[in-house]
Amino acid sequence: MSYIYNTRLICKSNSKLLQKIDPDKIIKDLSSEFLSCENGAYHFTTRNGTMHGSIVTLSEEYPAEIFIAQLWDIESYDSEIRTYKYIDGFLKCTKVVPNYWYCISHIEEIMGKKNVKRFMKVVLKHIKKIDAINDNPTVEKNGIERKHKISSTITINVEDEKYKIEATKMAYAFIEVNGFIKEASTPGWQLIEKEKNRIVRVVHQMEKRGDQAKDEEYEDLPF
Repeated sequence: MSYIYNTRLICKSNSKLLQKIDPDKIIKDLSSEFLSCENGAYHFTTRNGTMHGSIVTLSEEYPAEIFIAQLWDIESYDSEIRTYKYIDGFLKCTKVVPNYWYCISHIEEIMGKKNVKRFMKVVLKHIKKIDAINDNPTVEKNGIERKHKISSTITINVEDEKYKIEATKMAYAFIEVNGFIKEASTPGWQLIEKEKNRIVRVVHQMEKRGDQAKDEEYEDLPF
């Protein structure tokens, strides 16, 4: 089975260094391809492999610099985003988080993209906090669930006077999202029916994200 990894690469110690390097010269294997440069970060895609070898070689060529890369499998529904630090030819995984995904195109058509984005920002904020707690090995509940091979879900509701988002984390990275609307002619919340099914990758869908969202991804790196 083939798989495709995307990579976002920055030089943490020298933000202008990558712009001086031809991205095609960074690639050391035929399975990788340069995609774009956005906000000082180089974006690559690799089929049946990763950019690790190429970035290790790059860090050997610039031993005094610190390179940071985030890698994720774009074809896996339960994939992770792994953050690596490269110094002088050595790499270390420093962070692993879920690559959250969900379907919202049918909701955007009714609520509007700006409203959905505003609501989902709140949803993801809470889900990330809950995941951080559940990943703590000292949390007894998490240990009991693993022991008995059961799993739990968490539902976040965000609403205003007209719209409502109900988001349930169903698996490691999958969030089931339902939208609701209040209409004067009908009492209570009315479900927005699904007419389309489009998957949205929230952390690393670089062609869909705005500049502000891209910048936020590096704010909590542990360096």
